[in-house]
Amino acid sequence: MTSEYCDRLLNRQIVMSPRDILCICTARGYFSTKSPGNLKRNSGGRWAIPPVRRLMETRRISRRSLLVGAAKSVAVAAVAAAPMGVSGQWRRNPMAITLKVRILGADGNPVSRDRLERLYAADLHFEPFWRESSVDSEGTVTIATTGAPAALHAQVPVPFFGDVWVTADNDGEGYGQVSSVIDFVSEAAKSRLADVRRLSEGQPSFSAECRGHIAAAEEHLALAAKTADSQKKAYRNLLALSHALWAGELAVVERARRAIGRRRRRGFLFGCNAFGYKPNDPYPEYFSGLLNFATLPFYLANLEREEGKPDYRRIDEILEWCEQAGITPKGHPLWWGHEAGIPKWLEGADWETAQKHCRRVVSRSVSRYRGRIKVWDVINEAHDWANGLNLTHQQEVEITKICAHTARENDPKAILVVNNCCPFGEYAADGSVYKGPRHRPTFTPLSYMQAVMEAGVDFDAVGVQIYFPWRDLFAVNKLLDEYARFGKPVHITELGVSSGPWGQQSAQQSWFAWHGPWSERVQADWAEWFYTIAFSRPEIRAITWWDFSDPAFIQNGGMLWEDHTPKEMYHRLKALLSGWGYEGSRSQPRVRRRPQQADMRKAA
Repeated sequence: MTSEYCDRLLNRQIVMSPRDILCICTARGYFSTKSPGNLKRNSGGRWAIPPVRRLMETRRISRRSLLVGAAKSVAVAAVAAAPMGVSGQWRRNPMAITLKVRILGADGNPVSRDRLERLYAADLHFEPFWRESSVDSEGTVTIATTGAPAALHAQVPVPFFGDVWVTADNDGEGYGQVSSVIDFVSEAAKSRLADVRRLSEGQPSFSAECRGHIAAAEEHLALAAKTADSQKKAYRNLLALSHALWAGELAVVERARRAIGRRRRRGFLFGCNAFGYKPNDPYPEYFSGLLNFATLPFYLANLEREEGKPDYRRIDEILEWCEQAGITPKGHPLWWGHEAGIPKWLEGADWETAQKHCRRVVSRSVSRYRGRIKVWDVINEAHDWANGLNLTHQQEVEITKICAHTARENDPKAILVVNNCCPFGEYAADGSVYKGPRHRPTFTPLSYMQAVMEAGVDFDAVGVQIYFPWRDLFAVNKLLDEYARFGKPVHITELGVSSGPWGQQSAQQSWFAWHGPWSERVQADWAEWFYTIAFSRPEIRAITWWDFSDPAFIQNGGMLWEDHTPKEMYHRLKALLSGWGYEGSRSQPRVRRRPQQADMRKAA
């Protein structure tokens, strides 16, 4: 483990267990080899406050808790010595472990084989380890991880909550080598309860509803431990997990509401894509009545069907309306390795050709709209997911740098966003991607962003897409902590869940169920809670619900029905945003680059 990597971990503004911090600090040299309690600065003297003490202060970790286990110096040294791959995944090392896991359904039998086969292990910051697993005839999964400590992730049908991916992480400590079979559902319930307890430290008391779910989860776990009936035990554990998930979501939403009440935020961007804009239609009136931010389409496969002959007419039409309505426009995306971003004439291009066209395309669009379009998604999904030009990891980072540098040259005042999808990175467990080579290890959004930061790419905000997240909202909030650690503003660039089947559209095949089958009410509930969580986070500056109207990318995922009448979600958000002081395009913020960056550039 390099000293630079240790420093990056210490800078993450996230919950870390004392064991994690101990391992990292020992590796970095913040503990004296003679006295584990003797804290010291690194040789460069870059810390104004000794980092361990800062961690103890900001995370409310006591000195005693931090030093627990310090005597296990051999194990710590083994963790510290383990090398990291470019994607952030552990290479095989002495701490590699093998775990046996059972995931039981409500009937006491293992869940379906495909669910068992999708179980994967990750580090404690959502970076998947390469999946090496097998399922025996009894439904027990044997999974080998390429590092430790490990967290386990699996999709579980949870009664009275939903069909979601959940995590078991040994109360935040992660798993080392375990000889017994892990009861995943029971462990996941205990892990979420531990999450809620950590969240509650130093906070006002949660609501009676939240506290009731905590008590119910604890009670069901205790009853499950006492019963010898395997079916009753499995069902009790599932009920405990259900209550724990409800408690976690309520806790994080209640905390978010308190944070919003303590401060007033100005200049926030609430948007959708405006691809469906039509003049003399209800669409623009409903849009400007709720939102102040619009995404405009710059997909190269449509923009430049014939090389050298771009067609900006549709963009110009939408942009003119945005300017008249007082809506901040954003261009999306300047470069994308997806089939929508690669015209026929660019398919199969070599590296030199790709660089040339990237510079040309980015320069042309940004210079054309300089001063009019102030926000750009300069590159989209370059973390192996959409790699249609078969780039290496080094080239993916380099093309990101080219996009950002070229955009900056043509409009120094623009806000440049590096956009990412699949934020949990589950696909990296087996290297699955939408398009392009299957690199091993695979770039996840987090490891790609880390590489982009280390390469010194000049950009302003981290873009995160959250479609059908498969997770409860506590887990989503926990993941956002990971994106916050880069120290940049965060834009939720694409977002959406379904409102269920209606009218001419076929029934929604839910990718995951949350609090029940998707419907207008469930969509509105999810949106209200997500917007509340995101708006409470100071690093998040923009939220873009992707489709304003059906038909939508997420089937029935728009705020309006196909006939452009509003859904419950539209009215719910209008009331919510109004309470925060935002009234559609009348809440137009002044968009500018971060002052310190602008001042530095001016001085240069």
